[in-house]
Amino acid sequence: MIKTNDLSKSFHDLEVLKQIDFQVNAGEVVAILGPSGSGKSTLLRCLNGLEELTGGSIEVSGIVADAQQNKKERSKRIRDIRLHTGMVFQQFNLYPHKTALQNVIEALLVVKKWNKEKAIEKGESLLARVGMLEKRNEYPSRLSGGQQQRVAIARALAMEPDIMLFDEPTSALDPELVDEVLMVIKELAKEGMTMVIVTHEMQFAREVADRIIFMADGVIVEQGTPEKFFSSPETERARKFLKMV
Repeated sequence: MIKTNDLSKSFHDLEVLKQIDFQVNAGEVVAILGPSGSGKSTLLRCLNGLEELTGGSIEVSGIVADAQQNKKERSKRIRDIRLHTGMVFQQFNLYPHKTALQNVIEALLVVKKWNKEKAIEKGESLLARVGMLEKRNEYPSRLSGGQQQRVAIARALAMEPDIMLFDEPTSALDPELVDEVLMVIKELAKEGMTMVIVTHEMQFAREVADRIIFMADGVIVEQGTPEKFFSSPETERARKFLKMV
């Protein structure tokens, strides 16, 4: 479902990603762990075209975007990739002037050109799926952080993506609100959704992920099953990280 080849990303003189090669199979849940500044979020943003590639290529759902393509062609490929991916951010990024339901159905109305009745029916079913149907007419300012994040997940699911990307989806939440968001993600995992999750929640990664990718200094240092990574990491860098967290 996802494959990168020599993926590189620099911001001016700062090389954030250094020739990253990895892949994610259909139905697989991959958790990306690592210290701050290791390139985890940048990798996720490259997969969704939110950051321009400096070098290499990404392939998502069979669509290839390559740093060598001309800008017009690469932009078209990125647009196509976005139709197959849903992304959930640290900050919820909901439209403050729209209700929970309006936030969820916006893309259905604007991008998919659905009629309003059909979009509302779909939106309400998605809000029910994340336990937020009773809040469908509330504005984001009247929702807790956990509730806003669940609405954001419903919004990402509205486009029926093949892949869900989560960029530290609980890091902006108060500790008591974390579990309600993680439960939604766990349900998606049970349903077989392909997911890549950047997270600092070690126990969650251990329970949900099929594979752990550990990054540091812009490279993949090691990867393996949660059991192997958490019980007997291969590298000193990973052992140091786990000891700290």
